[in-house]
Amino acid sequence: MLRVALLALLVTACASPSREPRYVVLTSNAYMCGAADGLGCGLAIAPKLAEIDRLDGVASSGVSWDGRLFRIELAPGADGERVAAAVDAVLEGEACCVTPALGNAAAPEPDTWYDARRIVELSRHEAGVIAAWFAEEVAAEVALDATAAEKTHALIREHLERAFERAHAVGGGVFRLREQLPAGRADFAARLEFLPLELRARVLAVVDRQLEQI
Repeated sequence: MLRVALLALLVTACASPSREPRYVVLTSNAYMCGAADGLGCGLAIAPKLAEIDRLDGVASSGVSWDGRLFRIELAPGADGERVAAAVDAVLEGEACCVTPALGNAAAPEPDTWYDARRIVELSRHEAGVIAAWFAEEVAAEVALDATAAEKTHALIREHLERAFERAHAVGGGVFRLREQLPAGRADFAARLEFLPLELRARVLAVVDRQLEQI
């Protein structure tokens, strides 16, 4: 279970003279990324932040880079314990991302919180981790020179980033990524035109196979 309220009610240095708490912070292990150790799952978190932001007594919400800490800014006069309980109910559920990690996430920026607008940054980073893994698989199976391999890696990353961004644009949710990936497939294939037809077909086969696993 979640998840107790962490530091139950945090009082910031700029709190009002009445010392009303401004934040509650809750912790959960259900929203960590399945692709990168140390990263939160942006697509899973996005709809949760939107739901939390609609709760009575919530001024804003954000999540840590690793997806474990949810910081809730309280509206003036809000009951912190009541808000924490409501947020806890939103965050209940099974772990959403349980596939083996494909790599490690970059270190977080200190004291940075990702709200509903910025949560896509986690997904862009996830796209980069996945793209690096895909590129390694391509290199293992298709003989590309260094320049072609670098271009292919960059295109894979861009293809994935755009799919993640489209998934966020329609509300987030892990299932949205699988819906959005086909939309960019034709453009991705066309941009591999610098490769001979045989190599292009082999690269596409590897990438298509790997996409089935995410």
